[in-house]
Amino acid sequence: KQWYQRRVRGVSPYTMPRLVNCVKNCCYSLLLAAFISAISSLFVWQAEVYQSTIDEQVRQMKLDISSMKKENHLMEIKLNEQFGKHEDLKDEFRFLVKQAKWSVQDGKDNSVRDAPKPRDLEVGKKPEAKRAAKGEPKGDKSNNLVEKVEVDPINVALERMLHEQQGGAGELDLGKRVQVLVVSEKKGGGDILGGFFAKDAEIFYLPGLSGIVRTSKDFAKLTHCTITDQVIDYYRSHPNYIAASPSLTKLCSDEGGCEGLTSEKLERECMTKHIAVFEGITENWPLEMVDEIGMDVVYVSRDPRPIVAQLLEDSLITEEEVQVFSSQMCARIESFRTHLSSSHNTFQIVEYDKLAASPLASLSTLYHTLFDTTTTPELGLDKEAKSSLYLSIGGWRNTLAQIAADAVIEECGTVIVK
Repeated sequence: KQWYQRRVRGVSPYTMPRLVNCVKNCCYSLLLAAFISAISSLFVWQAEVYQSTIDEQVRQMKLDISSMKKENHLMEIKLNEQFGKHEDLKDEFRFLVKQAKWSVQDGKDNSVRDAPKPRDLEVGKKPEAKRAAKGEPKGDKSNNLVEKVEVDPINVALERMLHEQQGGAGELDLGKRVQVLVVSEKKGGGDILGGFFAKDAEIFYLPGLSGIVRTSKDFAKLTHCTITDQVIDYYRSHPNYIAASPSLTKLCSDEGGCEGLTSEKLERECMTKHIAVFEGITENWPLEMVDEIGMDVVYVSRDPRPIVAQLLEDSLITEEEVQVFSSQMCARIESFRTHLSSSHNTFQIVEYDKLAASPLASLSTLYHTLFDTTTTPELGLDKEAKSSLYLSIGGWRNTLAQIAADAVIEECGTVIVK
């Protein structure tokens, strides 16, 4: 009877629990599917937001590039209108545009507002007189500081150049900027003289520059304080050069890192100095290039025998290479020693022995020749440093083998001072 009733009803005693489990599994599956769908939607939304952010940045970059092109085009038009084919004036104008941009960005455009403009010069009035005519107290710049003035860097640079041409004093006159190139053979003493110049807080000094700057075009950039990323990378990979230059050291952190050493910061440091000294070796800077770059040149001349002795001691050359190396080196020494000053720059020869024996007197003579002053910086040489310099004059006699010395004499007889 029970069997019959179950058959009639069509329900097995085992069917109900299975049905319940099936419904539970379906519900769990639906919940899991809904959760996965929600997570997927969230990821898609985040991806869309990220993509929209990137698109906006790209759009802004395109606008910035377009604005820069328009600005450069406008600048070139003004360059051609004002200076024609005078490339030196054009370079100075570009330099002042860069300087004006930085002044505006830093909020340091006081010099821009306070500098006499050409129209003031035409009527014979100074900014102070104009303030007095307006009833402002003399020297009171409070109104200028409160009021935000939109300054066009191109017009600022143009007004500064016109003002300087009419007798005004600019913030940094590139025509009056002193550029000095210190050259020598490797281990020839140029780095020592450059280190003395670096003691002067008024000098912008870059050592070992011949390792990265090889052409007159690269030098032209340096004369206008244009520092490339290649120069920055070069100095970051040569910490010994950074340690030799306060201009570089001040931009590096105390922990030894040099993240603060950037092209923009080094350019600003360069633009604050009216004297720049660059140091390198003649092996990378031939005489023809040195003579055409238009800088004042100081050549440190040293006896080739101590140079070879130092190179052998530092394993920079081998004994087998002494004769060939000496032949090439002494040809350069003779060409630099006998070179006459070009018509557009000073060519000064400094004997290493005199520099090492009497550094302060040698430096004073150079300051008088190059900078028209005898006021030299405090070198800070202690007794040990002075003794080391003096011993470097003849110390090679105890380290250079006679066979190597004979090879140098054979190749360099004309340049060795008896």
